Amino acid sequence: MKQVTRYFAAMVFSSAVLTVGPVAIAHAADVVIVANGGATQDAERKAVWEPAAKALGFTFDEDTSQSWTEGKAQVDAGAVTWDIVSLNMGEVPLALKADILSKLPADIVDRNDFVAGSVNDYCVGNTVFSTLIAYSTAKFGDKGPTNFVDFWDVKKFPGKRLMFKGPRGNMEAAALALGHPRTEVYKFLSTEEGRKAALDKIAELKPYAVWFDSGAQSTQLVRDGEIDMIYGWNGRIIAAIDAGAPFKINYKDSLLDIDCYAVLKGAPNVDNAIKFVKEISKAEYVKDLPKYIAYGSPNLKANASYDEKTLDRLTTSPQNAAEAYTTDFDFWGKYGTTLSEAFDHMLASN
Repeated sequence: MKQVTRYFAAMVFSSAVLTVGPVAIAHAADVVIVANGGATQDAERKAVWEPAAKALGFTFDEDTSQSWTEGKAQVDAGAVTWDIVSLNMGEVPLALKADILSKLPADIVDRNDFVAGSVNDYCVGNTVFSTLIAYSTAKFGDKGPTNFVDFWDVKKFPGKRLMFKGPRGNMEAAALALGHPRTEVYKFLSTEEGRKAALDKIAELKPYAVWFDSGAQSTQLVRDGEIDMIYGWNGRIIAAIDAGAPFKINYKDSLLDIDCYAVLKGAPNVDNAIKFVKEISKAEYVKDLPKYIAYGSPNLKANASYDEKTLDRLTTSPQNAAEAYTTDFDFWGKYGTTLSEAFDHMLASN
């Protein structure tokens, strides 16, 4: 993890291609790829999947998913229809425990070309993003919440807070709101007392929180002016800002994170899936992702091509990364399942 943190701090159709939305179609494509929908999936399709499929002479279908457990349900039922799934790196250990991923060839990518920790035997990193605070300038001007103590201060900053409906990111934010510096967040959360205190802190915001289930939903709610502030994913928020939403991002104590591509065990097109992951991980494609959404790539060669204007919009730029800390994927591999259960219980309780 230290290597990852050091990197972030230093980082400066053809008609043969068939794409669909979340509704499955009868045509048998060469590969089926699944991501989390909305602006991110649109960007991945335009920048990466379509040109890579053209280069390979592949057709692809696509679907959407918000959790690795949806892939698990297919594997458990022995009815796998997906080939490639986009997972968060913190979900990979959970998926491995459930034995639902295919091992990838050792040479699928050159790991030296990628951020340390963004490639393993089962997953290849595809995007780098951060979870951070943004607020409505229509309501607060330039004097919105500057840190997580502010975000929790409903008297000083009244209004609806948009937050992800799950423990990831929210546990870390609660630790910061409790006064722990970002360098000690996971040390605090690694204790039973710390996890309980963080969940109790999140519960304080229940009367003021709107919970989003997907990135697409978060973008829409920001665009529609339904909320006053958000703790959410930078690319989704910037997509809303680009569409005219009067919001300002605060990168202080932003939480850097990585998503990756994996192949489901029992995938119907496993050989094609491996070829496609290899192709879509190349710098020649992923370098174009920021043209469509403000997410960077774990591929170091891709990042070398960005100009200053592009970098300013990415959480991986030197100035933005200096305000950030990195997700501890081992923590989420160890506590992800129990914290998801505890989070759901907290939301359901009075």
